[in-house]
Amino acid sequence: MPKRFKLTLIAALAFAAAGSTQAVGLDSAGYAQNFDSLGSSGTTPPAGWSMLIGPTGTSNTTWATTISDSGVAAMVATAGALTAVTGPSANNNNGYNAALAGQTTDRLLATAPTTVSGAAIQLSLTNTTGASFSQLLVSYDTQRFTTATTANQLPGYWLFYSLDGISWTNVAALNPTLVEVPNSVGVSAVRNSLVTLAAPVAVNHAVLLRWVDDNAQQTSPDQIIGLNNVSVSAVPEPAAGLLMLAGLGLLPFASRRRRG
Repeated sequence: MPKRFKLTLIAALAFAAAGSTQAVGLDSAGYAQNFDSLGSSGTTPPAGWSMLIGPTGTSNTTWATTISDSGVAAMVATAGALTAVTGPSANNNNGYNAALAGQTTDRLLATAPTTVSGAAIQLSLTNTTGASFSQLLVSYDTQRFTTATTANQLPGYWLFYSLDGISWTNVAALNPTLVEVPNSVGVSAVRNSLVTLAAPVAVNHAVLLRWVDDNAQQTSPDQIIGLNNVSVSAVPEPAAGLLMLAGLGLLPFASRRRRG
């Protein structure tokens, strides 16, 4: 078997194991998803999205104080469909197509893991910008559905990324606290946060983003949270930016200004 084909096969198997079923393009205009296309009865995540849970053998005390990169790498695809619901109030390892009580059109993906380490919502993006990039601007909302009586879990979603579907890296700067994602009903927002990747993502290569929700240590059901209004844009590499300026005919002008 040719080496190049082997590497392609390994990468494909890795992405399949990571729970990614279909990547979507990340072009120069960026990518956005508000999940409203699910409607009030959709049971399948949008293209590029998938749901995962901690493997058998983990428990609600696996991530008592932190979520490990290796633990995130071990997560597996859920076995069932999303549950379409308004105002989720129970644990569900397959995840929810959810909305707040009293309205139906503003949909989102929600998690409420039980009996395992946690759950995750994953987005698989393919670089279709026409140039490599090593940084992303990321925005998203964390919807808090229920009020927890105690701080019995790590609050909100921890964001991880992978460039190969095998190893995962936590974006530690975005790890939420109870101040940012309190045990109450409401919305916490992350806006245009810069994520620097460990290596550039070449054209037609993929980057995976995984929002991880740990399982609570004590009461059940614990605080139920959801992900909404996600947007991702690539920050071009410096060389690509210079080429863009050259294409616009601005480089000579900039050079003259520096000499002056």
